[in-house]
Amino acid sequence: MSGKNEQGKIDVTQKNVFNAPLHQHSSPAKTQVTGYSSGMCSGEMPLALNLTSSFLDWSKQQGTDLRKSGIKEGSRLCGYVNTWKAAVDAGIDDVPRIKLEATHHHALDIVGLDVLKKYAADQDNRRAESRVVMPKEGKQSIARESNQIGGKEPKA
Repeated sequence: MSGKNEQGKIDVTQKNVFNAPLHQHSSPAKTQVTGYSSGMCSGEMPLALNLTSSFLDWSKQQGTDLRKSGIKEGSRLCGYVNTWKAAVDAGIDDVPRIKLEATHHHALDIVGLDVLKKYAADQDNRRAESRVVMPKEGKQSIARESNQIGGKEPKA
C-alpha cells in the first residue's frame, strides 16, 4: 500500500465487497502462515475472517494445524475463499465470521454477496476507524444531499 493513498486504516485504491474503500482487517504480523495473512486482505486472500475454535479443529483435520503457528480462536486473518467455503460445505459447527468492510471484492468472484452477508461478523464499533455505514437496501442513498445538510437560513 502506498502511504499517499492510505487514510488511516483504509486503502482507497482497493475495493471491498460493497465497492467501497477496503478496510484493514488486522495489524500486520511479522510471521506469515501458509494460506493466511494479516493486515489488508488481497485479491489472492480476500476473506477477512474471525477464526473460531471449530474452524481451527477442522483445519487441523485437513492437515493444517494453525495453532502450532500461534493462531487461536478470535484471531483475525485474511484467507482463501475456497478454504472457507469448504469449511462451510463440511458443516463445521461455528464457521468463521467475515468482516465485510475488510473483505476484498475478489471474494465475489467465488461466493455471492448474499452468502457473505449470511456469515457477516458484527461490526466493531468500539474504535472510530472501525465504524462503517452500510448502504440501505432499496432506493435510499448512502449520502445525504446538500439540501439535507445544515440548518435552514433565517428569513430576513
